[in-house]
Amino acid sequence: MPMAAVDGGDIHYSERGSGAPVVMLLPQSGGPVGVEPFLDALSRSYRVITYDQRGTGRSAPVSASDGMSMVGRAAEVVGLLDALGIDRAHLCGHSTGCGIGIATAATAPGWVDRLVLVNPWSHGDRHLITMQRLRVAAARALEPYRYAWFNASLLFPPEHRREHAAAFERLALEAAAQDADQIEARLEAILAFDARPLAPNLAGPALVATAADDQLMPAWFGTELAGLITDASHLALDGGGHMLPETRGQELAAAISNFLAA
Repeated sequence: MPMAAVDGGDIHYSERGSGAPVVMLLPQSGGPVGVEPFLDALSRSYRVITYDQRGTGRSAPVSASDGMSMVGRAAEVVGLLDALGIDRAHLCGHSTGCGIGIATAATAPGWVDRLVLVNPWSHGDRHLITMQRLRVAAARALEPYRYAWFNASLLFPPEHRREHAAAFERLALEAAAQDADQIEARLEAILAFDARPLAPNLAGPALVATAADDQLMPAWFGTELAGLITDASHLALDGGGHMLPETRGQELAAAISNFLAA
């Protein structure tokens, strides 16, 4: 993965495929299947760009006081596009990435063509506050093995965990110690972001994808956003949990490709 020289700290990125650029805004969590099959499917028609958010992977540390906020992360996206010489791109956000995508489209609309929001949230309601702070408490209380299984049980539906039980067990056994302070900072940034005032003013078309069994960010958030965004389509899936790019990656990639090509 090459480095992009961006004000505020270099950003590590990779790209695959050719065509219109699609910047992937992905969260830190993952399972044994991973997002590679999903990304490969999209790259058959598009130039798919992934990157490490500052403070993760090989990118520079977070330097600004608001660096973990959705607006701060949006500045990373714009800086990366500028460094790559891209004037305009599609954004595809999943989970936390949905907030980053909305913030980017709201604060820098000239850089954004179409917007995809997969398993989004609209604001920190009582449910999400409870769930995110439970995750923080678990990060402080559990050893890495049990914390890995706790997260898996929250993010993935039972049938997916059953199908890949041996692989989930290996991930849990190999899990590194979690940084509870960093987890708390990241999750509090999610709770602090309210997309509802921004959504009606988003200029470009949007696709919102939800799963009926998403325990972390339930489908009601996506339904709300699809109603608030002026030009939005809603892909309501009957299952797949919070990690749709992994659990229903091929189906999701096909729907996204069709939406971006429309």
